[in-house]
Amino acid sequence: MRTNTGYSVDEFNRLIIRRKNKKLVADGRFSLDKKNRLSYWLNEPASWIKENTLPKKLLFNGRWKLDSKHNLNLNLSKTEQKEADCLTLKGNIISAENNILAFEIASLDKRGNSHIQILQLGGYWQQDAFNRLCFVLSKKASPDTLVLEGAWELDKNQQIVYSYQKTLLKRKTKLVHTLSFSGYWQISQRNRLVYILSRNTNSQFTFCVQLDSPNIYPQDGLIKYRLGIGVRGTKFYKDRVVVLYGSWKFSRVLGLIFEIDYGQGRIKAIDFGIEAGLSKKDKITLMLRNKEGERLGISITFSHKFLKNTDAQAYVRLKRLEEESGVEAGVEVPF
Repeated sequence: MRTNTGYSVDEFNRLIIRRKNKKLVADGRFSLDKKNRLSYWLNEPASWIKENTLPKKLLFNGRWKLDSKHNLNLNLSKTEQKEADCLTLKGNIISAENNILAFEIASLDKRGNSHIQILQLGGYWQQDAFNRLCFVLSKKASPDTLVLEGAWELDKNQQIVYSYQKTLLKRKTKLVHTLSFSGYWQISQRNRLVYILSRNTNSQFTFCVQLDSPNIYPQDGLIKYRLGIGVRGTKFYKDRVVVLYGSWKFSRVLGLIFEIDYGQGRIKAIDFGIEAGLSKKDKITLMLRNKEGERLGISITFSHKFLKNTDAQAYVRLKRLEEESGVEAGVEVPF
């Protein structure tokens, strides 16, 4: 038979236990295990714990989510011991590194002492169908997904950053919190733009995009995409233009490389295979392919003058390729 016990969290991140008409405010601390299960360790006298017939450690099961204020919610599962309540941990996401989401909470005990805790959730990062950033939690059963509702953007080093705002009610001030995702860009499919957080994890974002202009020019040193972030029609929806800045170079085997500078001496290249396309009197147009030989919907136009000034050897080889209509050249694309 289910008891009438209920649980919630107060404004100081302390556990509230409700039993019939009795309300207990329990000092303690929250913790997470490697399976992302939440526990609350009571920091009360042994006599208090015995009087209220409580264990030293309370374990909670449920589904994790982020609310609209970027607080961490655990919607509790109904059991014989617990009602279907929601535990809302009030705090901030402080880092998003590879397979970890770190969440900081501040608490105040009954004696007025403040405490800071950092809870680390394990999982991996990916995008959803609306190009939003999501953290998928590792769980034995069906995984939970934490969705960052707002729109992300790129910083000066072409890294993904996500910002959200919180209001401190007592001070009536607004604080902006920013998360940085360190990674690098790759282009492997038509209308897809990939951001890899680390080769050693399965965390990456694969965004649905549209080329802003399918024909680009090397002297501009950019590739521009358009995409929508969020559910269309909601206040969170944003149209974004993502511009990748870099420099175009020919590889030794006559492929194309787009080198991107991510700051602090970190340079990575996107490699493309190429196919000779249409050409005019003073121009050569190449179509870009991925490692499977599929067209990416991107063509790049070189003027003869630009080629001669930047890579005379490539110019000679391309002229030969141009004369052999339909001949392809390329390199393996290391995705």
